[in-house]
This record gives sequence, structure tokens and C-alpha cells, in this order.
Amino acid sequence: MKNIIKLMAIALVIVASSCDTEYLDPNSTLEPDVVNNTDNLIMLINGIQQRWSSDRAGIIYTYTHISGLNTDELRLLNPGNLGENEILLGGDDVNGGNEVLINMWTNAMLTRKEATTVIDAADDASESASASGSLKAYGLFYRAMAHGTLIQFFESIPLEIIENATFEDRATVLQNAIADLTEAKGYIDAGLDATATADIFTSVDLENSVNAMLARFNLMAGNYDAALTAANAVDLSAKSTWVYDASIPNPLAFWFGSQNVTQAKDLTFGLPSELLPDENDARIPFYVTADDLAAETPNYQVVGFWSDNLDEIPVYLPGEILLIKAEAYARTNDLTNAVTELNSVLTKTATTDIYGLGANLPEYSGPIVQDDILDEIYKNRRVELYLTGLSLEDNRRFERPGPADANAERNRNYYPYPNAERDNNTNTPANPAL
Repeated sequence: MKNIIKLMAIALVIVASSCDTEYLDPNSTLEPDVVNNTDNLIMLINGIQQRWSSDRAGIIYTYTHISGLNTDELRLLNPGNLGENEILLGGDDVNGGNEVLINMWTNAMLTRKEATTVIDAADDASESASASGSLKAYGLFYRAMAHGTLIQFFESIPLEIIENATFEDRATVLQNAIADLTEAKGYIDAGLDATATADIFTSVDLENSVNAMLARFNLMAGNYDAALTAANAVDLSAKSTWVYDASIPNPLAFWFGSQNVTQAKDLTFGLPSELLPDENDARIPFYVTADDLAAETPNYQVVGFWSDNLDEIPVYLPGEILLIKAEAYARTNDLTNAVTELNSVLTKTATTDIYGLGANLPEYSGPIVQDDILDEIYKNRRVELYLTGLSLEDNRRFERPGPADANAERNRNYYPYPNAERDNNTNTPANPAL
């Protein structure tokens, strides 16, 4: 990645200039003199992207592992990895001291804080309205990502960066994320300024990523018309990815490759027996393999976007956008259009997908009944979107059996709040039972 040394330097200055409890108090405020010019804000945006996408403490590793271990996408190779082991066990075995939860919460809150700094400082850092608007667009995108991701794992989160901030419920948080993305879209539509964006890491396609997250979060919020509008605005032929190099490797590929933490559990993608993927589904070998698939107990291995340290990880997948449209139509009982979008995923081949991901299956032939179509959409989300961190959210939204039910398909609904947050915020709610 370019400008890594400068990026790390500015990040160190930012951390050093904050209060001493930077990681214990993610709601502390950055010093304004660190970000008083465009160059510093650009480096801060690059630092946000790096924080999100790299390292075992980063968001990509943590949300992938929390959702993957909760919903049976992953198996644990070494129970000495205590944080991951607690997530795998679920229930009362997870508490506010869990390191994986703490890492996700802390880095998401730091992402939110740094993104807010970009938003608040942009006007003073540049006399150009288009340049400041471009910087704000990036800040708004990452702040929305932080809020929209955390609310998939916790019942409520604080939105304000103040001492003892109150916690807001799921509907409020999602609406806040959608508002940030909508504002970002306005700046993007007005035109991004090359003087502000030329030195920002370019692998993330901001315009398409904003529309994709608008589709994702509107779907989660039950705003189906808005989800469809946003999904239709996404260019499915454009890539948007997190990129890596030798110094900053793909964190999932690195840790899967260590053969010491987690690996693919099996070929079921965490699905129950009545929803198992078709054995001819071409997405199965795309994502999971083994030296001997015919062995009595194959040693399943993750491949896909995580087989090499230099592999790029998509910010979103084209298949997610198609399945968002299918689900939005299905939930509004427009079953004809729901099946049309579902078939776009089922019949998609490696050659017609920008990432080479295709099921290559026949069209849907089941009953034209809402529940049946939603089951098929859920199944395809679990296969198409393997290890994208969305499996827990999907499992709840499709009302699959929870931890208190027979034949549970998830081991928790939401997670306890990190002890570090509770110690610093007297408004932290009681932990959920499950």
C-alpha cells in the first residue's frame, strides 16, 4: 500500500495526542490541531481503511469470526485461542471480557471517532467546497459502516462522541447509518474532487460501496423500497475491495494459513439439513476445499478470497445486491420479481461474475409461495455470502431457530457489552441474556 510510513506516522501522532485512555475510552475526542489540513485528513482516511481491513484486531477479522463461529461457518482448531473459543461455545461462556468482542467494539468506535473527525474538520481544512465535500463523503461512509456493523452484534450502541453517551436502539442506529450514507451520496453525486481523493487508497469504489451499504442497511431496517432503489444503483461490473501487500497481509488468509485458529467447518455453510446447498453448486469449491474430500473426516480448508496473503477482499459482493433485491421483493409479496432476482444468483456463472463467483445452477423450481422463496433466498445468502460477517444478522432476520429454541442455528442473538465500555460509560445497558 502506498504512503504506509506517512500513514503510520500520522496515526501515531493522532493516538499520542488523544487522552491516555484512547483504547479504554473510544468516545474520547481527537485533538483538532492534528487534522488542520487536507493532507492530514487524507492520511487519516487511509488509516481508517487500514484499521478496518487489516490485522487480527481489525473489523474484518473480528466480525467474520464472531458471526462465523456463532453460526457454524467455522470450526476452531485450537481452543487455546480463548476469545474465539468462547464465541464458539456461545451462551453464558461469552462475557464482556471477551477479547474478540473488545477488539471489534474498540476498533469500530475508533473508526467512528476518526471518521467524525474527518467530517467535522473538512470545511476548515480546505477552502474548496468540492474538496471538503469529498473528504466528508469518505468520513460519512466509514462512520456508517462502523455503526451499521456494530448494531448487527449488539442490541444498542452509543451514537454521540461524548462522555456517558446514551445507547440508541437498533432502528435508530440503522436510520443514522442510512442518513450518513445518504449525505455521502449527495457529495458523491456533486462530484468527487481529485485534489482530495488522488492520494486516498483507490481500491474501495466509494460511489458503489455507498449504494451497496444503503441497500444493505435499508434491507436490515425493513425499508424495502429504499433497499431496491439503492441496489439498482450499484454497478455489478465494478470491483470494490480491501487490498493487501507483503507488509499488510490479508488478515483472514494470514490466520487461516497459520492452521492454528480457525478453518472451514464443512460443506454445509452452517445450514440445516432441509436447506443444504445443492451438491453441484459451483460456489462450494470456490469457498471450501480439502486434500481428500472423500475422506471419512476431510480437513476442510477455506479458499475463496482468503487463500493467499495478497488476496483482495470484496467490500460487498454482486450476489449480495441481487439477493437484497430478491428479498425486498419477496417481503413485499412481489414474488415474480423475487424469483427473477433469485434466478440471477442461481444461474450466475464464474464468467459472468466480476469475482468469478457463480452457482451455475438451474432456475428456482419450488412453490411460488413467500415462505418457500424466502427460505431459498436465505440458503443462497448463506452460500453466496460465506464469511462476509452477515450470517448472524441473516439468521436472526429470517427467524431461524435461536439459542433458546430446539435445533438452534445460532448460539447467541446479541453479545455482552465490553467491560471497557461499561467501565467508562455509566449508561451502558444490562447485557442481553442470550
